[in-house]
Formats: sequence, structure tokens, C-alpha cells
Amino acid sequence: METTIDLSQLKDEIDVKSNVESLELYSDNYPFSLSLRISNFESESDYKKFVKSCERLVRSCTEYRLWKRYIIDVLQINECMITKEKIDDVTIEVHHHLPSMYVLVCSLVNRCIESSEEFCSFDIAQEAISLHFQNKIGYVTLLKSMHEKFHNGKLGIPIDFVKGDYKYFITNFSKYIDEVDLEKIEERMVIHETDCGWSRNNYPAAMEM
Repeated sequence: METTIDLSQLKDEIDVKSNVESLELYSDNYPFSLSLRISNFESESDYKKFVKSCERLVRSCTEYRLWKRYIIDVLQINECMITKEKIDDVTIEVHHHLPSMYVLVCSLVNRCIESSEEFCSFDIAQEAISLHFQNKIGYVTLLKSMHEKFHNGKLGIPIDFVKGDYKYFITNFSKYIDEVDLEKIEERMVIHETDCGWSRNNYPAAMEM
């Protein structure tokens, strides 16, 4: 025996409505609505969780993987800029250098908050990946162990090695960067090869840092 569902009746029972223009769900039976976008956070913890979520969203998207692949496979920037070892012999990774991905996302979120612009995770992720495709993000290619060494605070990267228009980011987003993060960026901007205690032709010195 077939059962017929009265969809109009079901809709009335649920009583969920949508403001299509503002992308907001609401119900006449409840005092609260749910918007796709927000304008701020209730706590610092919520802020950090949101930033990390956006960072994961960017790193896991197809477009980000294509960006890295284009740099290594098409542009053939596929050697460690410090040791000069080739991708045929070692694992080469693309390292964000001015800014880090986390700082990039923070600055995009902070800009929205300061300008009272509502946003969601997808807005931030799209803007972040757009900056990658505009070549407005600094990056270097590094041997995997060198990449790890940098994140462990044991390696300085000469600013001369950095590719991508990192200066654009500094000029346009520095006012949205946390003071501590901005100090780190300023310190990294003045590092040159002569300051590092190694050279491209002195691989052992680089490894001992």
C-alpha cells in the first residue's frame, strides 16, 4: 500500500523559513535565526578555531594543490633553495614565507572584522586562495628536513630567496596583523644569505644550523 506525504503540511509543521538575500534561516516559532555569515566572535578561542578551520579548508582544496603543483611541475621551481638538491633525489615542499598561511587567514579575518564586513569560512578561504593565484604570497621551495628545521626555529631563510610578491601583502595587510606576528615578519624581512652562517655552496654548514 502506497503512502502519500502531504509536503505542504510537513512544511508547516517544521516551519523553517529562509531569507534568501541575507542567507539566513529562521522560524516564526523561535526567537533565534541562523545566518551563514558572522561579523565577530564571542571569544578568542572561537576566533582561533575559525582561523584554523579556514586554514585547513584552503590546504585541503583542489586549487591549493594545483597551485603547488604548478610551481614545482610546470615552473620547475623544484629544488631546495638552500641546499640546491633536486626533487628527483629528495622531497621538496612549498613553504609559505611572508606570510605563513595562518597569518594570512588571520589578516583576512581581521580585515573583515575591522571593516564590519560579515563573512563565512568560504569567503575567507576563497580570498586566501585568490591571493595565491594573484602571486601576492611569498614562498620558497625547501627540502622537507629544511622545512621542518625552519618551523622548529632552527633556520633563517634569506629574503632574497623568496618568490611571489610578498611586499604586496605587507603593504596592504600589515595593519591587520597581530603585533607579535608583525614583529616576526619584520625580523624575517631583513635576513640575507650573508647573515645565515651558510651559503648555497656550503651545504654542511646549512645542515649543522
